[in-house]
Amino acid sequence: MNFEVKLSVHEILQNKHFEHAKVIAGKAGLYRLVRWVHVMEVTSIENLINGNELILSTGIGWKGDKEVFGSLVKQSINSNAAGLCIELGSYVSKIPQEIIELADAHEFPLIVFTKEVRFIDITQEIHSLLIKKHYQILSDLEEYSNRLNQLLLSSNPQQKILQLLHDHLKMTVFYISNQGKVQVISKKSPEEQDKLVQLLKGNKIPRLMNVAHQSVQALNQTFADLFIISEAEAITEFESLVLDRSAIALAQSLLRELYIEEQRKAKEAEWVSCWLEGGHSNEQIHRYLSELEPNLKPNGCTVLICKADNLDKIISEFTYLKVYFRSIFEQRGIFLLSYVQKNQLVFVLLNKWKTDDLKRRVQEGIDCLKKSDFIKKQKFSQLKFSVGKFVNDLSHVKNSFHTAKETLNIREKMPNELSNYFYEDLYIFRLVLAANEQGILCEFISDYLGPVLLHDQQNNGELLKTLKVYLQCKGAKKETAEQLHIVRQTLYHRLDKLYELIGRDFMDPYKRQAIEVAISAYEYTSASKSPYEYASITKSS
Repeated sequence: MNFEVKLSVHEILQNKHFEHAKVIAGKAGLYRLVRWVHVMEVTSIENLINGNELILSTGIGWKGDKEVFGSLVKQSINSNAAGLCIELGSYVSKIPQEIIELADAHEFPLIVFTKEVRFIDITQEIHSLLIKKHYQILSDLEEYSNRLNQLLLSSNPQQKILQLLHDHLKMTVFYISNQGKVQVISKKSPEEQDKLVQLLKGNKIPRLMNVAHQSVQALNQTFADLFIISEAEAITEFESLVLDRSAIALAQSLLRELYIEEQRKAKEAEWVSCWLEGGHSNEQIHRYLSELEPNLKPNGCTVLICKADNLDKIISEFTYLKVYFRSIFEQRGIFLLSYVQKNQLVFVLLNKWKTDDLKRRVQEGIDCLKKSDFIKKQKFSQLKFSVGKFVNDLSHVKNSFHTAKETLNIREKMPNELSNYFYEDLYIFRLVLAANEQGILCEFISDYLGPVLLHDQQNNGELLKTLKVYLQCKGAKKETAEQLHIVRQTLYHRLDKLYELIGRDFMDPYKRQAIEVAISAYEYTSASKSPYEYASITKSS
């Protein structure tokens, strides 16, 4: 780790090897940070230092050449060196006045040794001091981490962690949650604190104000932002690491709170189950929700079903999965109540914002879940989602639950036909479901497709596929042949056979609509029935 150790030029001057050293220029820069010490006798140094080095030299490189000496000082200033130490003696007898003025103008420490010194002793001593300080930083960081761990075992750790961060760094601390709640630990007045909050939110930090930021993340989600503000010195890497450790501790505290809260909510599953079955009145629902979340004023709701084949085998992961779902949707203005049913997680999504973009927010939440590393790293099989009908009346949630199950059923049977998760996007399949429930679907399919299905069954043909593509292409023969990967002549033979089986009028508007519905219905039911079942009805009739 490359920590910025706080060792200044002034502190180094207190060392015994600088007993006969004298600062002849740049006294205002004595608190410059020193990261390393170099002995350099060359006159071109810009590409040889990284900044914050204290340079030691006998002057052999420029001897009495004032211009070369001035160039060296300018290079040192431009390269952000910490200072220049020169041994007066054989090569340099005095420092020119213009060099002193140059150093003073840039607050660049210029130090001379009036007696001979051993540079090797100086470098060893200072390097040892740097290493000692580096080790002290590691020890301080370890001690700080231990204190954080102790706070995590106490009550209300969040406030105590923020206070510890403030006390340790002596800086203003801001904690801003995703919900906009702001906590400030500072000696500033309330008015000054409010002003800083506005500057942070508007990303308009003054130039002289140093700010470091760290997100408070858990389950790959950002729950809050943590800031430290210094109006004096720049924030060092050590202080940034303290900030980072604090953010991790806050995330652990937050995750524990979420886990405990989710376990508490798990006890509500029986009530939610009864609600999904229509067992609660509007009054009972609103009373329960107000007790659960006093500020919750639902603006309609819907039901989301999440299915995974192995969900029932990893029950220990349920709570974390529900915490993750909740964090995703609450960021989008949706409050969740959950219920576990075999290999399904059932969520009642209560809308807290306006209704006109609810579908978009639910879609964004599902997309975020499917792409998240957290879900990918878990042992869950591929998650399948479905969303029921949106209802304004909370007592009608049973209808939304029923339609969510229907949507899941259709999406599982026809994964290639339906890519959307929402019941309202089932389109013609809503009629198919209704007809299937009334027991008339099989007869409807047989009436419009029976001869075609019988022919395909007996001849291993592809008339049904041809008919479907031909209708999708709106009767365009060239496009149909291209999509089927057959020559035009073969298509003509198949169309002639279709004319013979279902009539030449199958492109007439109403008959065409009926046939298209029958094709969709057949594809829905074909998972459990064979083509011969429909064909046999036609044959017998």
